[in-house]
Amino acid sequence: MTAWRSSSFVSGVALCAAVLSLIHCDVSKHTTNSPSPALERSQHGDFVQFDSAPDTAAVESSVQVNYKCTKACRVGVEVVLSTPRTIGFVSFRRTWTHVTKVGETRTRMIELAFPPALVYKRDFFMRGPMDAHNVMVRAWLVHLDEDGDGSSKVGIGQYHQSLVRTFKFLQVVPLSERPAQPRTRSVAWGAELMWNVTKDRIEQCSPESDVVDLLVFPFASTGEKYGVIRTFSTFINRELETARLRAKEQPRLALSVWLYLLDWCNQKFCAILRHVNEHRKYGAPLIMLKDSGEVVVQMCLVSGEEKAFTAHSLLPLRTWIRLDLFINDSKAKLKITYEKPTGDVMEAQHTYEYQNSVLHNDTSGYFVIGGDIYMPGILGYFGPIRYHRLGAEQVVNPLSPARTLKLLDEAHTECEEMRWVTSGFLYALQDGRVRHNNDVCESYYEGLRRTFAQPRCTQTWSWDQQVKYGAALKILRTQEEELNSGLWSSRRILLLSQQLFQDVVRGLSEVGGVGVGPEVVSSLLELLQVCSCWGHHQASLMLATLHLAGLGLPVDQEKGHVYSLMGGLRDERLSLLHLGYKHMQGLDGFPKDQDVAYGYYANVGRQTSIDRDKIQDSEQSITEHVRVTNAEELQMQAGEEGDVVQFLRLQAERGHIESQKTLARMLFWGSNGVTKNISEAVKWHARSALEMTDATAMYDYGILLLKGTGVKKNRTLGLKLLQTAADMGAVTALNGLGWYYSTTGKDDRKAVYYFDLAAQNGSKDGVFNLGVYHLNGANPDTPGKNETAAFQCFLKAGQLGHVEGAVEAASSLSRGLLAGVRRDPEKAVILLKEVSERNGHLGYTVREALKAYQRGSWDEALLKYAMLAETGLVVAQNNAAHLCEVLKHGTSCQWRYHNYSTYNYAPHESGLLKMGDHYSAVGDMVKAIALYSRAALQGSPQGIYNLAVFTEEGYSIPWNVLAQMQIPAEAQLNKRAVVEILLLRCREFEGEKDDMSPCALALFGVQVRKAWWDFTHSTMQLTLAWWTLAVLLLFVLGIGIQSALSYCSAAHMGRLSNRSSERQRESDAANQVNWERVLDAAAHQRGRQVPSVLTHLEQNGRPSMIQNGRPLREAADLVIMVTGVYVCALCTMFISHLF
Repeated sequence: MTAWRSSSFVSGVALCAAVLSLIHCDVSKHTTNSPSPALERSQHGDFVQFDSAPDTAAVESSVQVNYKCTKACRVGVEVVLSTPRTIGFVSFRRTWTHVTKVGETRTRMIELAFPPALVYKRDFFMRGPMDAHNVMVRAWLVHLDEDGDGSSKVGIGQYHQSLVRTFKFLQVVPLSERPAQPRTRSVAWGAELMWNVTKDRIEQCSPESDVVDLLVFPFASTGEKYGVIRTFSTFINRELETARLRAKEQPRLALSVWLYLLDWCNQKFCAILRHVNEHRKYGAPLIMLKDSGEVVVQMCLVSGEEKAFTAHSLLPLRTWIRLDLFINDSKAKLKITYEKPTGDVMEAQHTYEYQNSVLHNDTSGYFVIGGDIYMPGILGYFGPIRYHRLGAEQVVNPLSPARTLKLLDEAHTECEEMRWVTSGFLYALQDGRVRHNNDVCESYYEGLRRTFAQPRCTQTWSWDQQVKYGAALKILRTQEEELNSGLWSSRRILLLSQQLFQDVVRGLSEVGGVGVGPEVVSSLLELLQVCSCWGHHQASLMLATLHLAGLGLPVDQEKGHVYSLMGGLRDERLSLLHLGYKHMQGLDGFPKDQDVAYGYYANVGRQTSIDRDKIQDSEQSITEHVRVTNAEELQMQAGEEGDVVQFLRLQAERGHIESQKTLARMLFWGSNGVTKNISEAVKWHARSALEMTDATAMYDYGILLLKGTGVKKNRTLGLKLLQTAADMGAVTALNGLGWYYSTTGKDDRKAVYYFDLAAQNGSKDGVFNLGVYHLNGANPDTPGKNETAAFQCFLKAGQLGHVEGAVEAASSLSRGLLAGVRRDPEKAVILLKEVSERNGHLGYTVREALKAYQRGSWDEALLKYAMLAETGLVVAQNNAAHLCEVLKHGTSCQWRYHNYSTYNYAPHESGLLKMGDHYSAVGDMVKAIALYSRAALQGSPQGIYNLAVFTEEGYSIPWNVLAQMQIPAEAQLNKRAVVEILLLRCREFEGEKDDMSPCALALFGVQVRKAWWDFTHSTMQLTLAWWTLAVLLLFVLGIGIQSALSYCSAAHMGRLSNRSSERQRESDAANQVNWERVLDAAAHQRGRQVPSVLTHLEQNGRPSMIQNGRPLREAADLVIMVTGVYVCALCTMFISHLF
């Protein structure tokens, strides 16, 4: 029976499909392009048809209608369109009546008019062309009534009421093949250019959903008033926004939160998640944790009341807990789920119904995950948090990232067990110890027990735990004598862990040497974990650095994340800086999230403000930005034994006030490698101030006297010094007087006067203090609170470097509730990062790294600088990159920290240039130019020179960079002009005006080329140059002729000399008689007559040469003179172009 029914059903489905296919085919015949139907006639012989009709919908189309009316009639022609939005839209209609000569066949030509959007392509004026599915032209005929009017009213339904009709489907021209619409208006050049640039852009609607992930990465909550702030905007989608507005007074929402608690609340309530509305009141929902471990859920109702219920289920510690909250109108359901150590899943559900509907508007105010200024948060971690703004029956919120959260749980479990084993060891050590102190009385029975009873075993840990935590127990055994010497305290274990941390770092610096294998590295890492569990949480940051940077270990981001979070959870300042920096930049697998970064930086910023008042703390120092590549900066850090400090001491002893002030500051803050010594610093402050000649010295000592820092309070002398310094023009003294009158003097009017005067002269403290008066409404001149004015003062002070001002301004920027203040978490993070890097504990660690470098322990310095580099400190990143390069730790280490330094808000030029060289070497010129541009805008001569080289090679420099370098817009169009201006800027920024510097030589070459180009492109100067060349050729020719004449003259003189010698020998042979006398006579005769003979021969032997050579010689001399004149003129003109 079942099989028959199935077969019958299948047959029925097949029959229906066949019928539907026939219907579809029939419909298709009427919806595709087809010729006009067969001629249709009425019973009286009326008809209408197209004699000619276009095949496509195009401009200037027409149809010829052929019709016949047997009586008075109306004929119409229509164009009907079907688009994705409309069906059967009549875009054109033309009708006429025919009342005479009925019964005859008539013809009429009709010009069709299609919508421009259908026939023209997309352009500036036609922004939205139409893509129609079907275009039909149709004609119809209807008879008129007796009165010529009647039933034939023109309208949409007339086609269906007609006697006869006809139609034809037209093809639509594709958008790309349509012609452009003739322009009847002119378009502005700028508007048309923007249109051409953006016309082919495909607008994409971003997918919008009511499901929001408030957290996707674990957040470490320290149990203080710091958390993650989130805000919501209205939906872009109309349907979603309509649903949200309707749900304000009858809301539906769902929220899923993962928690990992290390302790219950140490106050009455701790915040898990809260909504604060725009009026700074608690909205819905408000989820809190009680000190007893129970969850409280509070709601704000439509009636204005605030009602809460308690879920009487204790939340377990050290396990992941999921809280699911569902709100539907007035009903609230809380579901608690967690896994027990045995592996069983526990669920508890609590339902509560309020008397009125819940009032919920998530676009009002902000949501806080964890603590904020009104309530502290939990001590633990927040996992993934998912929020359904419009509600849901179920929430899918898996625990992720799974491996990170699992490793985090395992690490805390191991630390808890290690602390328990440590406590058990100490208890056993103290219990087995016999006290022989005279002031300690022992019970009689206790003495008997010790004498006769069997010794009891006080070991509380198992064998497996002893093996697992053998490293910690071994260290405790080595410290047994010290532990037996007095009472145990948490301070002592902390000091022990700090010393162990230093030893481990020194051991890690030797990794890679002879005899150091992987087992040694593993044991050192285990000792770092011991340090972390014992309370020195800087060890957690070192572990995170090793795993993230891969220093001696394979890179493991998940383990790096775990140790980063563990350090941040315990409120370790450097770990908080590290977490804030990673989320600020989105590095090493940390998602880029400015709200999360603010949660960490706000904590460090507040601690920095508090730490500044702890002057006596020996583990604090000024953060000094010393680059190990700068010899001068290193020389300034030589400490007490250095030449600088020795010279300052010598000058200070001689009474030099500037040296006394500088030495006092070094000793007071512990800078320049000098050990902090408050008492000695006060001595030098006093000596410089009591001279009563230096305003700054008097202010410094006067403040110490008023506060009693390092010296006994003396308000009279302190106030006198401040007033004298203020009279001498010290701006800081003006602020100091304001501080005195606002605290001790209790005179708000005078305080505001001095604060305002200091602020007008650029004092950041004065600006901040004015903001405090505005915030408290204590300004006598402008009574009443003015939070906006206070914010402006805090922001200005923060930008000037005031720590408290930056913290307060960032708090307002992160919430955006003040009138006229837009929410800007990124700006808040930038403000906090700058002041947080002035933290004293960070400065102390920087100093320790520098000391390691100065004593030659470069591997140890690298580890410490790498740890600091992970916090985002630029100078540490540059130093770590340099040490990686020098110690040959691989290019990945070097480029990692050079690259990180470029991400900072104000990076050092060395990192920018290094990364620019790297990208230039690999052929990525776009990134190289971007990095060189950033260096150039900071005033780097090398960066400017590199930009000039790139410009000369034909690469384009961004116009905004050239504009910021004050290169005129008209000069930017000329490559040679840009190169010349860049090199001029380079010369300006060079410290020493060296004529042989790269910029100077390159500039000279550019100027020579420019002068040559100008010279060769001047008609007059070019003509002069050709004439000079011609004269020069004549000069060469003249020199040649002159040389030939000289040669010929010398040869002729030689021939004449030979002839005279032959004649003399012939006369000597002819005179045989008295040859001596004849010889004397001949000699006398030759002395008189031979010159005449020679002269006669010279005059008659080469008359033509002498007569022709003299003019040529004179012409050659003239040519030489003229050539010299021309060359001097050309050189003068060329030099004029050059300078």
